This record gives sequence, structure tokens and C-alpha cells, in this order.
Amino acid sequence: MIPPILTNPAIYNITQTTQAQVAIETGLKAVGRPGFILLDNSIDKNTKKYSSMKEFLYQLTCLGVSLGVVIPVFKKGSFAIARKLFKDEAVFQAFKKSDDFNKFRKLTQDEKISKLNEINSVTGKNYTFDNINEDLAKGMIEVTSIAGSILGLSILSPLISRPFIRPVLKSLGMSEKKPTQSDPAKVDVKV
Repeated sequence: MIPPILTNPAIYNITQTTQAQVAIETGLKAVGRPGFILLDNSIDKNTKKYSSMKEFLYQLTCLGVSLGVVIPVFKKGSFAIARKLFKDEAVFQAFKKSDDFNKFRKLTQDEKISKLNEINSVTGKNYTFDNINEDLAKGMIEVTSIAGSILGLSILSPLISRPFIRPVLKSLGMSEKKPTQSDPAKVDVKV
């Protein structure tokens, strides 16, 4: 049952981008981490509920930041940056946006030839497979996706989740118990 799923070409194609991998991993964390917290019997019931809900909300925030901010901004920004860095590269002249390039990259060989002919007729240039460096464009998209994921998940998500999670937990009737401090008069300072 599992090998046919893992070797399915559709599943393989989905997992070939950094954005998809981050979204899948964060989605699994949103379910797995709270689930494992709830399964831990060494924690009291209220702490388990609070911790699992807090982790769930944090992972949902990470997923939202990744899907709503990182992917759109860095996906569009990758080609804009590449067009400035690699002005003479035909792939960045032929395709204005990363979406256009990604559609081209997924075409069959014959479809790519007709697409290049279409681009050549519009631009008046002669783009061929020899001067279209697909690896450079794909690499640029992936590098900026990785950088965006790092920035989004390690900097942006904690900043967004901090003011968001506690009020939501409080509205759900869950509150973190503050540790009780002992009476200063009863503390033995002679130790």
C-alpha cells in the first residue's frame, strides 16, 4: 500500500519544490506535535491540553506565514532578483515571471519547442534549448525559496505568533499556570 503511494509520479512532482516540502512538513508538525504531547502520560491533563493547543496554533501560524507571505513574496522576488543579477541570461529575458518559467519547465519537449517559437515570434529573438538555462532559473527559484523559508519560519512566524497565541488560548479558556513563589519569610538562607 505505501510503496505505490510513495512512487506515484504525482506525489513525486508535488515534493520537488521547497515550498511544497515546507508546507507538507509544517502541516505534519501541526498534527504530529500536538498529538504526541496529548499521548504523553507523564504530563497532567491541563498542561497537555494547553501545550498541545499552543503548539497547534504555532504550527498553523507557521503554515499561514509560509503559504501567505513567504511563497508569494519570494516566488515573485526570485525572478526579479535573478533578472537583475543575470541580465544576459536568455531564460530571464524570455520569461518575465517564475510562474511562466515553471509552466514551461513542465512541458514536454515538443510543447517546449512550440512555446519557444511563440516567445520568439513575440519578442523577435531566437531562444533555443542551448541558450535557455533551465537549471539556473530552477536553482534561483529554489535558493530564494529556501532563504524565504528560513526567514519566515525562524524570524517572522515567532514574531507573529507571540501576540496571537496567548489571547486565543485565553479566549478558549486555557491559561498558563504561573509557578507559585514561596513566602520569602520561610526561605532558609543559611544553606
